[in-house]
Amino acid sequence: MVGTGVWNAAEGGASALDLLAQATAVDVQESDLVVLSVGTNDAAPWKEVPVTDFTRAVRHCMDSVPARGWIYVAPPGVDEARLTGPGDRTNAILDEYRDAALAVCKDFGALVVRTERIITSLGDRAFADDGIHLSGPGYKAVLPAIADAIHTMA
Repeated sequence: MVGTGVWNAAEGGASALDLLAQATAVDVQESDLVVLSVGTNDAAPWKEVPVTDFTRAVRHCMDSVPARGWIYVAPPGVDEARLTGPGDRTNAILDEYRDAALAVCKDFGALVVRTERIITSLGDRAFADDGIHLSGPGYKAVLPAIADAIHTMA
């Protein structure tokens, strides 16, 4: 990639097990800054990626991809009251994935955007009706923090 640009390799429903393939598909270079956001899908009951496998996949991606820097956008959690699926994600489970990723990020010197802290003041307005995805106000609160992290590393 030459110049400044944004490449989005995210895919709906993807997990940490897909990270390396996604980074490879967009041909991340040594001059690139990578924004990484994983954990929520990994915790989904139909995925059930074990935290050890999640941790290994995040570490393997960061170790294998020649990016100049990493920014981790931590999972915001969920609005448990809105979730309708049996045995769906909980904030306690998401904390396990977040903590595992934060430990890896520390090892790689990644900047971290603590989404769950940023949206606290919004309460249940931070989430869309499904209780999983951020709402407009949620994104409006989080996106400036991601932009600030990018500018810090630029």
